[in-house]
Amino acid sequence: MPLFLRRLRRRPLPHWLATVVLALLSALVVARAAGAASAERASWGHASRAVVVVHDVAAGSPIQPADLGIRQVPGSLVPTGAAHRVPTGGVAAVDLHAGEVLLGDRLAGGRSPLAALLPRGARGIAVPNDGGLPLAPGDRVDVLATFDGGASGGPPTFPVARGAVVLRAGREGATLAVTRKEAPRVAYALAAGRITLTLTG
Repeated sequence: MPLFLRRLRRRPLPHWLATVVLALLSALVVARAAGAASAERASWGHASRAVVVVHDVAAGSPIQPADLGIRQVPGSLVPTGAAHRVPTGGVAAVDLHAGEVLLGDRLAGGRSPLAALLPRGARGIAVPNDGGLPLAPGDRVDVLATFDGGASGGPPTFPVARGAVVLRAGREGATLAVTRKEAPRVAYALAAGRITLTLTG
């Protein structure tokens, strides 16, 4: 026991006054701490149920039930468009990361895994890769078309698509995402000439 309290015990009135003061100070500190904690909780908003990604899911991959779970999330952390029920089936339209709240527009619905990788408004087209260019999904390529004698008197080789995204790549061909205007030009080059893929930075 502190020395000053031992001395106060010899005098009952001062001793009990000091005890009451210490008790009041302790209660005040506890009340302030509890109030601060309550205010902190209030600033996060009331908890609500939301679908949270449990495991990382790559874009274009089917979503399995084990990849998602229902969690209590502070209201301020639940964005607009958050899913509140675990969807059945579906494909990830973009990379999903563990811990994020699932948004409906990050799912591709009933589309195929390949279609889920297509950027909005793009067209997917398969092309040969006769040059053996080592490609990987996510690379960007220019598609060059070559025509014997040139096309309509122009240069024999010219680009028909620029910066096309590689969706899938194999030893002999690749599937590219091109724009709506580029798709017919690439198709014509495939039918009437030869194409070459060049990797872009």
